[in-house]
Amino acid sequence: MLLMWDRGLHSYAMVQATVTKGCDYLGRIPANVKFLNEEPLDDGSYLSYICSSGKLRKKGFEPIQVRVIEYTIENPDNPEEQIKYRLITSLLDIEKFPAQLLACEYHQRWEVENTIDELKVHLLGRKTHIRSQKPREVVQEVYGFLLGHWAIRLLIFQAATTAEIAPLRLSFTGTLRVVRRALPKFQRLLST
Repeated sequence: MLLMWDRGLHSYAMVQATVTKGCDYLGRIPANVKFLNEEPLDDGSYLSYICSSGKLRKKGFEPIQVRVIEYTIENPDNPEEQIKYRLITSLLDIEKFPAQLLACEYHQRWEVENTIDELKVHLLGRKTHIRSQKPREVVQEVYGFLLGHWAIRLLIFQAATTAEIAPLRLSFTGTLRVVRRALPKFQRLLST
């Protein structure tokens, strides 16, 4: 299992709890948090330690070894600007988990977050996410939301294929608006 978190959500306690549960982690670190380059690695990353706060240190908590991955990417809004990223991870094996792979996977997680946003915010369109009270009905309602999301994504894929463009260029919310506007017409066709 790999736990990923965004910048500013890290702490010694979080790293320790994650490792204690037998889980690996990959998380972004803010610019003001500094790590000493204890041992440079061949892929450009380096080994360092995350230390506990003063209170935990007095209780005997030892520093935890981390691997630090630093890289920059081009700002999509301003190509001349570079955005610096720093990640820490428990995945120390650079052969199995090269720095470039972990950096790519970290950014891939946004696809998952976008999907969750599409489901929770745009597809549902209400504050109460699940209305059902019984477990079986909750499962049925979740399957309904997932099928609805899949249907919108399939429609986007088909439209993009027809127009010979990348599916990522088409908006989920725009497609959802088109479908919602067309629903009354479909309902009238079915009732006649």
